Parts: sequence; C-alpha cells; structure tokens
Amino acid sequence: MQGLVKFIYTIITTVSVFLASVFVPAEIKLMTENFYFTSLQYPEEAVISLEEAGLTPNEFTYRADAEHEEYVQSGGYDDIGGVFISPYFTANIGETDVPVYASMVFNRSENTGAIHSFSEVYVDIDSDFSFNIVLESDTVKLRNAIVLPEKLGVKAECKKGVVTASISETGIYTFLFNGAKQHYGYTLFVREKVDEEAEIREYIEKYGEENVIVVEKGVHNLDYFNMVGKENQVIYLKEGAYVTANHHYDITCLEDEQKYVEEGASTDNAIGLTRYPFINFYNCKNITLTGRGVIDMTRLDRRERRGVVFTDCEDISISDIKIINAPEWSLINYCCRNVNIENVDILGYRGNCDAFAICNSENVLVDNCFARTADDEFEVKALGGKMGTKNVTFQNCVAWGGYARCFGVTGEVCKSISDITFRDCAVIYRDGIWDNDRIGSLVVVAEQCEGSIDGITFENIEVFRDEGRAILVKVYDEEKENFKIENVQFRNISYTSYMPSKIDGNGSGTNTVNVDLENVTANGKLVKRKGLRFEIGKNCAVEF
Repeated sequence: MQGLVKFIYTIITTVSVFLASVFVPAEIKLMTENFYFTSLQYPEEAVISLEEAGLTPNEFTYRADAEHEEYVQSGGYDDIGGVFISPYFTANIGETDVPVYASMVFNRSENTGAIHSFSEVYVDIDSDFSFNIVLESDTVKLRNAIVLPEKLGVKAECKKGVVTASISETGIYTFLFNGAKQHYGYTLFVREKVDEEAEIREYIEKYGEENVIVVEKGVHNLDYFNMVGKENQVIYLKEGAYVTANHHYDITCLEDEQKYVEEGASTDNAIGLTRYPFINFYNCKNITLTGRGVIDMTRLDRRERRGVVFTDCEDISISDIKIINAPEWSLINYCCRNVNIENVDILGYRGNCDAFAICNSENVLVDNCFARTADDEFEVKALGGKMGTKNVTFQNCVAWGGYARCFGVTGEVCKSISDITFRDCAVIYRDGIWDNDRIGSLVVVAEQCEGSIDGITFENIEVFRDEGRAILVKVYDEEKENFKIENVQFRNISYTSYMPSKIDGNGSGTNTVNVDLENVTANGKLVKRKGLRFEIGKNCAVEF
C-alpha cells in the first residue's frame, strides 16, 4: 500500500511541476534597470572542479554511498575541498555570470552520495529590486523546475533547457528539477549587501583592534582554534576567507575515536571532549563569529573533531558563515545564554554531522538559516548538565534532511525542555525511514527521559515531501513511565508524506502526551482531529 501511495504522489508531483512550467509567462522581464549586486566568490586555489581533481560526479558521490563500511563512508578526503565548482549548473543575472559552487550531501532514500549546488548574491535592501536568475546545464537535461518554499511565491520557467525565475526579495530559494528529483538540487541565497570594511571598523571602534580578529580572503589551514575565558571578542571571516581543518588522526573504528587525546582539551570545554573542536569557545562572554567566509572540515575523518562549539558561554552572535562537512555535530551551543544565530548555512554528507544543536541553553534565536545534512538539523536537546533548555526560537529556516529529523526536540531529554518555537520554516525533503517511530520532519521524540517537555510550538511550516512521517510525537523509551510531554501545538502546517503522522506515549498507560492540532493539512486534506490529548491510563498511540 505504501508503495502505491508513493507512486501516486510521484505522479501528482510530476504533473504539478509540468503544469507550473507551462503556465508561467514566457518572458520574465527585469523590473529594475539599475540593479546592482555582488556575488559570493571563493579563492581559485581553494575551489576547483571535479574535472580538475580527476573525478567524475559518479566517482565522487560514490564515496558517500551507504554500501561502504561506516567509517569509510564518512571518512575525510583531501584531493578536493568541501566546496567545489558545480558540475551541473552555470548561472547568470542580467548577463553577468554568477559563480555556482557545490558540496557533497547524502540521499538517504537511495543510500547514495549526491551533489548540492548553490550561489549567493548580495543586494541593497534599502531600495526595491527585482532580477532574473538564469540557470543552464551542459550535463543535465533540464525539463522543468519548481522553487521552494512555496510560500515565497516564485515560479520558474523552463524553456529549451534554460531555467529562469524572477526574484524580488531576500531569502533562501531552492530549485528542484526534472520531476522534483533530489539529485540536482540548487539553492540561491539572496542576502543583504554589506560593507565589510565598515563593519570591521565599527567592531574595532567598539571593542578595540586587539579584540577583533580578521581572517582575510584566501586559504587558511588550521589544526584548531581555541578561545577560553575571553570577553568582547570578534572573529570576522571576510568574503572569500576559506578556513580548512588539518587532518591528524586516522579514525577507522570506535577504538580509534577513543585512543587519541589532546593535552588541555578536556579542561577547555564543558561536554567532556578529549580532542579540541575545530572552532572552540569555552567560558566566554560577548563573542561574535561572523563574515561571509567558510569553515571546511572535509579533510577530517568521522568524529575526528566536533565542528563549531560554544560551551558555558553568554551573549553569543554567529552570522553569515558556511559550515561544511563537520565530522560530528556541526554547530553546538551547550549551557549557553543569549545566543543569536543568523544567515548560517550548513552542508554535510556524514552521519552524526547534526546541523544546529541547541543543548541545555536559554534565550536562543536561530533565524534565516539553511541545512542539508545527513543527520538531525534544527534540534533541541537537554543533555546531562546544570541547566535545561528554555526559550528557543527557530524562524525562517529551511531544512533538507538526508537521514534523520528536520525540526524538533530530538533524543536526549535529561533536563527540562520548555518554551520552544519553530515558526515560518520549511522542509524541502526528508527521506530517512530507518526507524519511523524515531524520526520525522517535525518531531518531539524523547529517547532519554529523565527530564520533561512542556510548551513546544510548530507554526506556519510547509513540508514539500517526507518519505516517512511528517509529524511524530513519541516517548521512545519503551520502559519509561510517568513521563510528560505537554502543550505541544501544530498550527498552520501543510505536508505531503508517505506514512501517517503519529502521537505515541509508548503504550505504558502512565505517560502523558498532550498535543493540539490547528489547521493541519496532510496530503491535501485538512486533518479534522483537533485537541489530540493523551492522559494517564488511556490509549497512548494514534495515527492521522
């Protein structure tokens, strides 16, 4: 039955894409004659093509195929960087070429590596603008295209293999082609143009030149960066700054993960790491990590280091950077207060390269960010520690999940988790189905149940396609009793999924799961259940 439903959805999607490409205007005019923009450009010595590396796209993506042993599949490599020139697309705006880059990702539905292409342009938001982005390909026959999220209202024309779309607002625009296949995804980031030199001068005037670290355009190879006990510090990665992690430890098995220890590392973080994260901040206050540079950890083996880690920090701002191929957990905030994360994009093909992990932290905003990773993406946890997780908001974020979960409370609930909001977000795809009682697009899943969950809101969210469950609220620990998941709300949600959504208290009859639905549309039909409520002693599971 599931296979039949999946086939029907595929037919519907293909027809919708075709109709969209037919009924858009044949010409999309440039509305603003004097439109000026700049585009993100990485240094030529850092970013090469697959051809220059002696690789075909299939040879390259085969490295991440699931048929390999786990540590081989997630191992590092150094013959090409984590960002390279896209083998699939070229782009231009108003006859001006725009660089198209790419990175390795993972397609769980087929257990294969894949390539995600992207460009980034900067526009002046002080005046109205509108421009055409034109995409072409010498290697892929483009037959149709759609632009997601749908709420952006952008239509794409595909004519004789040339795709054109008109953009008039900043945002994150993801294009799918040829029946909305996952293989050739392209994302256009349209963001505010800034004067980097002026920004740097402002930071220097505010904090002093000695407290502002500027990373210039070019390639920078590091073992790791460590900052402990500092205040009022700025690390500014200028556009084109390409920071690469040096590989030191061959990790080929679990024993390798445990045997390598770096002196001083265990006292310079609050989560028990014995090797330094690649970028580490511990016990710091008023820290800014910003700029349009990239942090690339492709050379590292699986779990050789964590990615960008803040522990026991306060008043943190992280913005505009890209994080590529972390070997384990890309961006972590643990026991932090007052955190702002904005315009950060994370790509990664490895298992355990979770994107935005907000753990045991309070007063956190994650805004206008993108993630396509092979594990959880926009997640809230409460590990063992001195504080729970409270008052966290994710808004205007876009997820493309290649393995596990896109938005939600995931896994560890060892302390209290409360007042968490996911608002105005979107899921492009989520294709993992390896445990459909554990993963989904929008989830509250408690695996370690020592704390509690109260006040989780999902609102104004669209899910283009989920291969499994779009919504899952679950007490996953089968032995747990008297655990509470309260005040969970799903409001203004639309999704397409191949399996029904599920609310489940684990069947013990002693757990409380309290979920409300308002204006939830599943596969084109309004879910008529409202106020789903599970109390102690009552039936603890329902699908819809």
